[in-house]
Amino acid sequence: MSDKSKQFKQVLDEHHQWPCPYVYKFIVPTDNLGKFNELFPEEALETRLSRTGKYTSVTMTSTMCSADEVMAIYERAARVPGIMSL
Repeated sequence: MSDKSKQFKQVLDEHHQWPCPYVYKFIVPTDNLGKFNELFPEEALETRLSRTGKYTSVTMTSTMCSADEVMAIYERAARVPGIMSL
C-alpha cells in the first residue's frame, strides 16, 4: 500500500464511525457510463449530464463497514477509462 493510500485510510478512519453511509462522487465520460453501471449494478446512482453532454456526474451513496471497503470501491471505479473521483 502506498503512503498516499495509507494516509487516505487513516483520514477515513479518523472521520467516520463504521458502518456508515459514504457518498461517492465521480465524473464519468458519458460514453463510458455503461461501463460504470456494469461495475456497480446493485447501487442506486444519481446522475446528471454536463451542459455539453460529454460528461456525466455520478453520486453513489453506500453503507460501508470500513475504510478498506471505501478504498475498494474507488479501485473498482478506476477501471472506467477517463473517470475522475471527487
